[in-house]
Amino acid sequence: MRIKSSILPKDLLDKIKNPDPIEGEDIVIEDDDGNMVGVIIQPKAYEFFIKAIEEREDEIDKSLDEPFDPSAPSLDDLRGE
Repeated sequence: MRIKSSILPKDLLDKIKNPDPIEGEDIVIEDDDGNMVGVIIQPKAYEFFIKAIEEREDEIDKSLDEPFDPSAPSLDDLRGE
């Protein structure tokens, strides 16, 4: 999901743009009982996580012992879409 920064409260936007280095850059959003309902991570951390996931997925894909068959049905084909 993407949202425009203009709809965020100014104090939250300020905390996102200027994180407290002592508190950390990630922002954990909790309900009144202390349960986590969301997390905002900074762009560099997000890029790092995405890159790490893609690298791991590539490793898994390379370990498969199945040759690629371009005529094989796609997942959409199998689901009838």
